[in-house]
Amino acid sequence: MTEKEKTKKSKEASSEVPTVMRSTILKAVEAMQKGLQEKGKGKKSMLDIDFKYTLQVGMFKIPKGSGRLHKVLLPHSLIDDMDEVCLFVKDLERGTKKDFQPTKDHFEDALKAAGVTRINRVVPVNELKTEYGPFEAKLKLCQSFDVFLADSRIYTRVMPLVGKHFLKRKKLPIAVKLDCEDLNEAVAKALRYTIYRQNNCGNVIAIDVAKHTMAQEDIADNIESLLGQLEKEIPGGWANIKSIYVKPAKDDPISIPIYLNADSGQNVKVPKVISQKEKILQKKRKHLNETLEDLSFTEKGKFTGIKKKKTQGIKYFIE
Repeated sequence: MTEKEKTKKSKEASSEVPTVMRSTILKAVEAMQKGLQEKGKGKKSMLDIDFKYTLQVGMFKIPKGSGRLHKVLLPHSLIDDMDEVCLFVKDLERGTKKDFQPTKDHFEDALKAAGVTRINRVVPVNELKTEYGPFEAKLKLCQSFDVFLADSRIYTRVMPLVGKHFLKRKKLPIAVKLDCEDLNEAVAKALRYTIYRQNNCGNVIAIDVAKHTMAQEDIADNIESLLGQLEKEIPGGWANIKSIYVKPAKDDPISIPIYLNADSGQNVKVPKVISQKEKILQKKRKHLNETLEDLSFTEKGKFTGIKKKKTQGIKYFIE
């Protein structure tokens, strides 16, 4: 076999997606729950029974670029009937001096008419700005609800307003399409997403995947679904995944491995992760450079005229 054929075969082998058997996942979940039950004997606190499971994904190489948020759709929601859900909505009339109560009434009536029962409170952007601007008020809002949703039309406006409290407590809002035909289905789908942050300062990612109170089969469904999405979610794909563990999302040393990669990971190539903000800036830089190529300036920087494609240059300035 030639060196070229060996290289090709090596690439093909590294691109293969490994299979984690469902039986392996069920055994890991069963073993972890058994260990947790033995430790939790005699404890009746909600903190001992109401917690999440995370999938800890270890990588060979740390992704390049700035950190960013990801969301993954799961078959079974991590939100149950006891969890409080808050929804951020767009203002019917923008302006801090405008009354936000008509907006609240409008969306509450729309949700009720659509049969949506999982939303406990509606908060317009104006109310978020005026009533929850101070540090203490924002912290209290974060602690008052378990999950936050945000109208996809104002999602980018809401994110800077919620602050670091939401990021630290893993309560960043999940986008939901309110301008759709089936509002109830849109909310139900949004509640099935799990959000995690991918940083560039560590080689382990923790993704919430289940709740301790869920049935073992449902937990296995969520883990299988998440494993199937790791190829596109993790920079470098499966070739960059060193290990996967299931563990409780609390201060407990229990962790059960469900996947271990025997490869050294030396040949893994991790592409640079480009955030959406960086993509927009790159596009604007490209437009600006194309515009400047058509313009003429003196050595001192004085504009003298347009070289060519006059209309195209004007178009770029408008954009």
